[in-house]
Amino acid sequence: MVQEMHARAGRGSRARSQASPQVAIVLPLLCTSLAAMAATAPTSPSFAVNASVVSGCIVSGNSSQVTGVPFGSVNFGTHSAVSTGTVTAMASNDMGMQAQLVCTAGTAAQVSVNGGLNLQGAQRRLSNGAGQFIPYTLSLVAGTVTALAPNVAVGITMGTTPTALPIRGNLVLPGSAAMAGTYVDTVLVTVTW
Repeated sequence: MVQEMHARAGRGSRARSQASPQVAIVLPLLCTSLAAMAATAPTSPSFAVNASVVSGCIVSGNSSQVTGVPFGSVNFGTHSAVSTGTVTAMASNDMGMQAQLVCTAGTAAQVSVNGGLNLQGAQRRLSNGAGQFIPYTLSLVAGTVTALAPNVAVGITMGTTPTALPIRGNLVLPGSAAMAGTYVDTVLVTVTW
């Protein structure tokens, strides 16, 4: 049994010695080709880095960004039944609820306001709910004063600081021609960019 083991070991040694020259020939070829590849690889590779910033706006502090955005109210105040004259009021916040827009620098936005609930022709009107109306107008005050006709978009350039829409209302008090009561209207503001 011992002799058989030596014989097998001897055969294995021969098999290994026959394979060794093949390995010795193959390895230098591989090393040569890897060295050639390393010599041609660039030593200072580069790649492009870029970004695009598009114009846009967000409603500051409002997660929905689409509906239910409060732009405040235009409150003409309380006046006696016989008061006459023009009353002007800016849209203001109701308990901190006036939406403010923040835009990419130089963004040109479009603002439109619909005719409200009591529109007659192109005239917005406040209503007391009992068939009495008081006409009023809205305008955008941004550098210049631009009338806000119902559903007609007007351009405005917004800045990078949160800014409320500068909407102003004008109302001519009708004096004794109107019944006493509270007159209201609701308008829909649309901002696009």
